[in-house]
Amino acid sequence: MAKLTLNRSGAGWLAGVGLLSASMLGLEIALTNVLGVLLQYHYVSLLISLAVLGTGAGAYAAVRFGGKAGRMQAAAPAGWASMAAGGYAILLSFVLARFPYSGQLAFYALLCALPFLLFGWVTGRALASGTAPAPAVYAADLLGAAAGALLGYILTERLGGFAAVFLMSAPAFAAALALFAGGRGMRRRYAVLAAVLLLAATPPAFETARQLDGWQLDFAAFHGAAPDKTIVGTLRSDPSAHVVSTHWDGFARTDTVATADDSRRMLFVNGGAGSYMYRFDGSLSSVAGLARDIEFLPFAAGRADRTAVIGAGGGRDILYALLAGAKDVTAVELSSGIVRSMREQADYNGGLLDRPGVKTVVGDGRSVLTRSAGGYDLIVLDLVYSQVGGMGGQALSENYVFTREAFKEYLAKLAPGGRLAILSHQGIEGVRAYYTGLEALMSDGERTAAEASRHTALLLATDQSSSPQLTLSVIQNTPLDSSQLNLLQTGARSLGLRPLFLPGSDEELLKPLVQGQVPFDRFVRDSDYAVHPVKDDRPFFFQVDPGLPPALGQWLAAAAALTLLAAFVIGIGEYGPGRASRLRAGKPRLKSYPLYLLLGIGYMSVQTALIQKALLYLGSPALASIAVIMPLLLGGSLGSAAAGRFRLPAYAGAGAAFAAAVLLLLAEPALSDRLLVSGDSARLAFVGVSALLLGLPMGMPLPSGLREDDRRLPGSSAFFFAVSGLAGIWGSLLGSAVSMTAGVTATLAAGCLCYAAAAAADRFFTDRRKDK
Repeated sequence: MAKLTLNRSGAGWLAGVGLLSASMLGLEIALTNVLGVLLQYHYVSLLISLAVLGTGAGAYAAVRFGGKAGRMQAAAPAGWASMAAGGYAILLSFVLARFPYSGQLAFYALLCALPFLLFGWVTGRALASGTAPAPAVYAADLLGAAAGALLGYILTERLGGFAAVFLMSAPAFAAALALFAGGRGMRRRYAVLAAVLLLAATPPAFETARQLDGWQLDFAAFHGAAPDKTIVGTLRSDPSAHVVSTHWDGFARTDTVATADDSRRMLFVNGGAGSYMYRFDGSLSSVAGLARDIEFLPFAAGRADRTAVIGAGGGRDILYALLAGAKDVTAVELSSGIVRSMREQADYNGGLLDRPGVKTVVGDGRSVLTRSAGGYDLIVLDLVYSQVGGMGGQALSENYVFTREAFKEYLAKLAPGGRLAILSHQGIEGVRAYYTGLEALMSDGERTAAEASRHTALLLATDQSSSPQLTLSVIQNTPLDSSQLNLLQTGARSLGLRPLFLPGSDEELLKPLVQGQVPFDRFVRDSDYAVHPVKDDRPFFFQVDPGLPPALGQWLAAAAALTLLAAFVIGIGEYGPGRASRLRAGKPRLKSYPLYLLLGIGYMSVQTALIQKALLYLGSPALASIAVIMPLLLGGSLGSAAAGRFRLPAYAGAGAAFAAAVLLLLAEPALSDRLLVSGDSARLAFVGVSALLLGLPMGMPLPSGLREDDRRLPGSSAFFFAVSGLAGIWGSLLGSAVSMTAGVTATLAAGCLCYAAAAAADRFFTDRRKDK
């Protein structure tokens, strides 16, 4: 067992790396929130991945251009780099708010990458300094990152994304102070004073910027805004349109917009996913005109005494339910920002969320219904997606609400004769939801396709109607009766709807299925679009185009180009003819590469899968990300410290990580049903403890390998840290691709195999690694 002793310089390096890591992880959390407002959700993870790729590039720059090992001990340059990173975070918060060039992805990637490049450079210098062993540096890095993740989440939740970007400068200034404090001489005193002044000035500067509206975002000035950022068109098309209120939370940003039409306002989540808030004086007669809307039809098609609305938004579906005679309405909304906006404007909307008979719940709709007593006459699902993704890849927060497992749970919560009403603003998505409900009716094996179809209806709004491409689906746990069918037929004629399926009259859509000509699985897959039901292991409901989404293809192409560039630079710089490596004792060993490449890919694959699985239990992508990332990093820090103290070989840590991941693979499916009916605290505890216990062995192999390679070739730990960081982007991207094609469980299994292969590679070269 090795005993760790650090001098003043070594302690300064560890504190500096930990604090700067906290700043960068918090910045990553905040940027995810901010970029979700500026860009389409599927580009956010791409930009964050490319930005974090700067960490690996910065670490290699520390090796290539920082001088030979042994002359890299001076912490002052790292202190100035930390100070620059903090100052840049402040500047970045204003640039993103004031110059929203939303169509320029390369611009955002370069803009966001610089602080991570500086962090990688500082970490590389710390590893090559020789004053602190690699396991200690890595432990400090992960511990700081865990604290930064929590801090970034709290600041974003309470103050908003732009403010959180600004305030994450403070840990960077503190890192500079720690690094300067380890030096000597008069210059050190001036540097320490500068860091102290910047740190002390951050809170009053933040307060001044907030009072001056320094982060006011002008949506109308967006350049190249995506079509689904509908707030842009709303503000541009109406000169009187203006933002009434803005609320940030860890989930997203919510803006309320008033227009020339004073009868309603619009709520936008991350600039899209608009929903209406109506002027309401408390008397249903004042909104009686809503009963003429197309969307009201499924509310009127049966009893609605006890109704659950999933995705309450601005409250329109609540008003529909009340107009349909509901006496007990459970309104579920995932965004606390929407709920705060509604309650803040209670004088306008009549305090709808707190009206007698209306119970408002902030949370994930599926979880709320699963844990409820049930007995609903009507459950309403509105397929307006929030455009809120997370750090884990492609999944939207609502995806698990629309899986076949979820629909089975909804049917189980209906009273006899109860029904699901599904509203979709895109025809293909509406058909997919309808097929999901139809399959749920057949899942118990008691109904044939012909029998199940008697329980359903599917209507499509034509281009001549007031809401083109809107689809209305009704899925009932008993056959639709004649009065319901007559109402739906009459409503379809008067509202300009085309019946795609109505039992007894319009059955052409399901004819091959109902007549037994094809099985259900083949029937729903015989289409140019992906309209088959999705399952919990592949919950990507809104991905209706076959194959991988174009954005993910762009991710992979960008990653391939950057990987080739990195390989070329490293190959020429370290192994090219006539080029001397910057490492003092020789060139990095080719046989060491598999370990670090596999660890980088494996770590990010496992993290991607864990975040996606956590989303099933926690609902919010922001909460799922933080509930996985923070304990995973904390466990990794403890594992790294243990690896250094007990001098564990890399293959032991990789093997333990493989075993822990396999155990989770086996345990999670067995516990899933029980967890879904458990309380919020129990589900959060399961996710956090699982990530912590898995992070412990995952934090061991990388620092162990770095220590051994550095022993053989001084300075190589920084180089291979860079290699592992550069490989991490492939873990994230391949994790998303595998999840969408083979399932989240397959992604976790692939991460397991990476750790198993890393253990085998390290074990195979063990005798060579001991040679000095």
